[in-house]
Amino acid sequence: MSVLDQFRDAEQRVAQRLKELEPAVAEYRELKEVAQRLGIDQAETTATPAGATRAPRRRRATRSRPTSTTGNGTAPSPGKAANRRSGSSARPGQRGEQLIELVRSRPGITIRDAGKELGVDPTGLYRVVHRLEQRGELRKNGRGLELAGGSAAT
Repeated sequence: MSVLDQFRDAEQRVAQRLKELEPAVAEYRELKEVAQRLGIDQAETTATPAGATRAPRRRRATRSRPTSTTGNGTAPSPGKAANRRSGSSARPGQRGEQLIELVRSRPGITIRDAGKELGVDPTGLYRVVHRLEQRGELRKNGRGLELAGGSAAT
């Protein structure tokens, strides 16, 4: 097969694929118009494709200063607890105490949600959870965390 034949074959495949994609493009344009009429922010909806997950953001290694913020430079949300912890380093045992306090206020919270709430990478909490389970202070019920003994929020 000559280079010219390969080129013509490639042209045909491109034309074929364009035909296949044309209905999807038309649907996209229609949906875009509908979203505009409904006032949906298209920048927000196209930031992460459906079904995709974002990679976690890396934290910069900086020393934190005492402030009245959540640790990321913003004031705490009205719906969030005012005592939300920042993702900075914790003294030995402090992360466990924070986790126990969080589970006490929100029984059944997942490790992932606890990590978000505490401002830390959830994978770092698995060791803390395991240690608290070994000490009999915490237990996992499926994905949720509970205080050992099942005591509810006070």
